Amino acid sequence: MRQKSIVTSILICLVLAGFTSEILLAAKSVDNRAAAIIDNQIITNQQVIDSIEEQLYQAELKIYELKYNRLRSMLLVRLIKAHPFSQGMKADDFIKKYVTKNPTANKADVDRLIKVNKVPIEKINAAFRKQAEEFIIEQKSRQALDQWFNTQSKEHGVIINLKKPARPKFEIPIGNSPVLGDANAPITLIEYSDFQCPFCARAEATVKQLLKNYPGKIKLVYKNFPLSNHDDAFIAAEAGFCAQEQSQEKFWQLHDIMFADPRGLNLQGLVSKAKSIGLDLVQFESCVKNSKFGLKVNKDLAEGSRFGVNSTPAFFINGKMLLGAQPYDAFKKIIDEELGQ
Repeated sequence: MRQKSIVTSILICLVLAGFTSEILLAAKSVDNRAAAIIDNQIITNQQVIDSIEEQLYQAELKIYELKYNRLRSMLLVRLIKAHPFSQGMKADDFIKKYVTKNPTANKADVDRLIKVNKVPIEKINAAFRKQAEEFIIEQKSRQALDQWFNTQSKEHGVIINLKKPARPKFEIPIGNSPVLGDANAPITLIEYSDFQCPFCARAEATVKQLLKNYPGKIKLVYKNFPLSNHDDAFIAAEAGFCAQEQSQEKFWQLHDIMFADPRGLNLQGLVSKAKSIGLDLVQFESCVKNSKFGLKVNKDLAEGSRFGVNSTPAFFINGKMLLGAQPYDAFKKIIDEELGQ
């Protein structure tokens, strides 16, 4: 009888442990505990972090990078001390002599840098070339040190247990927003943008390059986030929906024209643009004048704010946020991660 009681107790403990694990997992995904109470009503921890998840991630990432860089420096010192050639040498002297080996930058290196970065010819002078040489030498030194550190880490069985914070992912509904690309593409690139925003216009070149370099891999979804300090941004957003009402293709044509000429975004300018792409002008002008899609634009604004958008452009790559007119490589890094490359 006693043995049966012990077995029963163990089973109960295991079941409770299972329930506890499920509760902990649920608490981790949605923390509904009270962060504060006012007038007998609670503000949950989840409500506190809603719409600032990306900012919290960026803050956690900076903390992680500070810790990682400090840890890497400590490991580097120990790896140097463990090396048989380092006896009696300072760490910096050892690195210069045995690791980076005084790299140089020649004319071909500088010319290659100029070509890759498409440096305007008027900016290329003796001072620029000197700065370019210094930059190349620094890059070569860093690459040599990284390679040496990785090789020595493997030889000495270095294990780094610092955990990099996971970038939050957002489930953003596409709804009936304008879409460009294969509906089954593995990458969904959602863009919250403003037709009068110069940074958004700048980002369009990057987006087009991504679509070109990842054929069939990216589905682009356009969402409106007209900023209050741009007088014609809201009506331009409405005009985009008025063009989409006639066809998806017409939306993207008007989209390109509006970004190419953000000055003519008043009613007269929008009608002129609509005419140039063959829209039904009577339908289009009536749609814009009567603010037919004003509520739809406001819905995009409210949705974007809920997901932490407070400036433009803002992108979500399979739910991972990327703020601002970021360089091509910033997009490429996330896209390649999502594609498992």
